[in-house]
Amino acid sequence: MDFIYDIFSYLMKGCLYISGNHYIIALFFFALAFQIILLPLAIKQHKSQIKMAKVKPMEMAIREKYKGRTDRATQQKMQMEIQEMYQQNGYNQFAGCLPLLIQLPIIMILFTIVREPIAYSSNIENFDMEANSKNAVVYYQELKDSLNKDSFEGDEYNEYLSIYSGYQSDLGVAKVNDETPADAFKFTYNDEEYYANGKGAYTDVAISRLIIDGKEELDKLVEEGKISAEKAVSLNEKLAPFTAYADDLPDYKIGNLNFINEPDFNRNIWLMIVPLLVFLTSFISTKFTKRFSGSANQTDANGNPVGGGLFMEVGMPLISAMFAYSMSAAIGVYWIWRTLLSMVQTFVFAKTMPIPKVTEEDIAAAKKAMKATQKKKKVITIEVDEDDNSYDDMIVRGEQPKKTKTIDPTQRTPRRIEMLTVDEDENGSSDENGEN
Repeated sequence: MDFIYDIFSYLMKGCLYISGNHYIIALFFFALAFQIILLPLAIKQHKSQIKMAKVKPMEMAIREKYKGRTDRATQQKMQMEIQEMYQQNGYNQFAGCLPLLIQLPIIMILFTIVREPIAYSSNIENFDMEANSKNAVVYYQELKDSLNKDSFEGDEYNEYLSIYSGYQSDLGVAKVNDETPADAFKFTYNDEEYYANGKGAYTDVAISRLIIDGKEELDKLVEEGKISAEKAVSLNEKLAPFTAYADDLPDYKIGNLNFINEPDFNRNIWLMIVPLLVFLTSFISTKFTKRFSGSANQTDANGNPVGGGLFMEVGMPLISAMFAYSMSAAIGVYWIWRTLLSMVQTFVFAKTMPIPKVTEEDIAAAKKAMKATQKKKKVITIEVDEDDNSYDDMIVRGEQPKKTKTIDPTQRTPRRIEMLTVDEDENGSSDENGEN
């Protein structure tokens, strides 16, 4: 599995090279690369949607035929007719699912790459993650101990303690409190429980955050009088081994915003624009796709909107925004790039391979064709015993069996007869003579 991450890592580093080491721009090229890689599957999915549009009138005609009948037997019969119609027209309803299924593992791999910038996006080699995690925990403990409580207003002091304790927890500390000395922490970096609780996913990000923002944050605390200049000397000594790696990491910043951080309403409130944009672009993309796929304002035979209705329009974008809120802002940016590129692709497909729109005339024609097909008698041939007269009323032509000398009933040659099937009318009823 590691070699897959290595391939993605080389791709990300190539995108960083093209973008001048700016991570947000690199994510655009990264998204573009996968848009191109998945283009053949996207074309196949689009062609499947074209086929679906062509068979949609026939499907809706079948559903109209059984409308209002909800018993299990009727529903099964309806589904069988629809599947038979699909096969006759060469449509596979699952053909368009493959591109969507492939995108999921790609996104999961990307999550790992974004959450582990030192391992997959930097030029740092032979980085001792465990040793540096412990050193970072000690640094944050000394930073907490150095805070001048009287320089804070309201509950701001406790908020800072909580934030730095959270960073320590991400770095592999089992229990953090203000009374615990820095050299007495219980480190769980290599414990299975640590990774089982998801903490291992944040270690790389936590150290990267310290490398990128540590010096600037410490200087700001000193400037605001929250830490004395004397205590800052010792803190700078402990911080120096980390800041030495600053040039080896990608540039995650736009202005003062560090997109390696997660959006929140406290310290990173401006990053909240990322999940908001995720929601807006996803919402617009859903509307955009419906418009150019010909499914806008269309309903099936049961009156349900084609395309998933309110859940797909609002629910899915909202879920996407919630994920973007709970993860690194960089992942949300990638999501935005992918959505915008998908919209461009949808527009190009709509102009070069337009999806037919299902009209009322198409549905009416499909109903008329289905009625005409139903009125045609089907003739089938069966074999019955020569003394079996239960099918005589439906016989079209009959063939008498050859005479045999034996009187053994099991040795009798069956007679062959051709009979009409029993046709159904629109309501599913039939007469016993096989005529409408």
